[in-house]
Amino acid sequence: MPLLTLTACRRLLCRCVAVLCLVGSVSEAADPTAEQQYWLELTNRFRADPQGELSKLVNFSSPGVWAPVKSSDPYVVNALNYFGTDAATLAAQFASLTAAPPVAWNSNLNVSATNYSDLMVSLDQQSHTLDGLSIPQRIVAGGFGANWLKAGENLFAATQTLTHGHSGMVIDWGDEDGNGSAPFGTGIQNPAGHRIALLDRQFKEMGIGFQSTLIPGGNLNATGPYVVTQHLGSRYRLDTGTYYSDAILTGSVYQDTIAADAFYTPGEGLAGVAVNVYDDLTNTLLVSGFTNSAGGYNLSLQGLTTGITYRVEALSAGLAAQTFTLNSTIANFGAPVVMFDNVHASFQTVPEPGSGLLCLVAGLLVCVNRRRP
Repeated sequence: MPLLTLTACRRLLCRCVAVLCLVGSVSEAADPTAEQQYWLELTNRFRADPQGELSKLVNFSSPGVWAPVKSSDPYVVNALNYFGTDAATLAAQFASLTAAPPVAWNSNLNVSATNYSDLMVSLDQQSHTLDGLSIPQRIVAGGFGANWLKAGENLFAATQTLTHGHSGMVIDWGDEDGNGSAPFGTGIQNPAGHRIALLDRQFKEMGIGFQSTLIPGGNLNATGPYVVTQHLGSRYRLDTGTYYSDAILTGSVYQDTIAADAFYTPGEGLAGVAVNVYDDLTNTLLVSGFTNSAGGYNLSLQGLTTGITYRVEALSAGLAAQTFTLNSTIANFGAPVVMFDNVHASFQTVPEPGSGLLCLVAGLLVCVNRRRP
């Protein structure tokens, strides 16, 4: 099944947004699940290094040439084969991509995204127009607020695995010609709207909504097992005549005990870990918070500015603090907006010596003893 994407922008001078009721049940804002936190981390890994992400998702035997096994995920292989995705075109497109700052989790965007995924399930359709609302109206109805700058939406109603769904958004396989039937040209959607949205540096927050309702067995289009809506957005505030879009510090604290790959994996996140931000020169505590139930965190850096070195610590991480500086640009949304880039900092904890280590040592001793005659 192809994926669908749509993006909308606004001007600050046109500030009224009509808000209508969504069809069906309404979700409540909540922490991301471990799977949603994982997908967020995958998205930020892609934004930080687009070319490196492609090498993690597909296999080339040489630049622009498919390896015998195109991906370690068989569902990705099936999609690439079905659409006839051209390796040389894909490699060339990725070579020109530019990295972007991370996006932070937003629970209200998750509400609107989950509501829309449920709607796709109930209507058994994958479309951006099922409720008669615009994307901005959807995210405002979900609680994102009226001070939005930009809104985007990606849909994939037949996601098989998390890797399959993420790969589909990033590679953007599909019908290049748009005629709905084979041959599909390069096998990459034109334009690659999902990929473009995920690399748009003006998007600063994200909600990934999996359906929360049972998928009927007779569904033909919204079949899951993950019916996915991604809502992306950015917001502004007005302070003494100047519009700002503040930076957000996002990341995770995890113990790399499942995949052992130096990357967050569902089940590895640590909840309730304190995360503190300091002025590195004066050692003044500026921002503090805790990781959520999935081990992720998102801290507003409102009021922090460029030209200062900041330090972030996860107190129980067992790793050195990380430092960062802020970058800002001026974007025109009908009025100039000072947009501060988000920052990403994840911490892999170091297990302390304890019962786990003692058990391992004891096990080795037992093995040694058993080898003795």
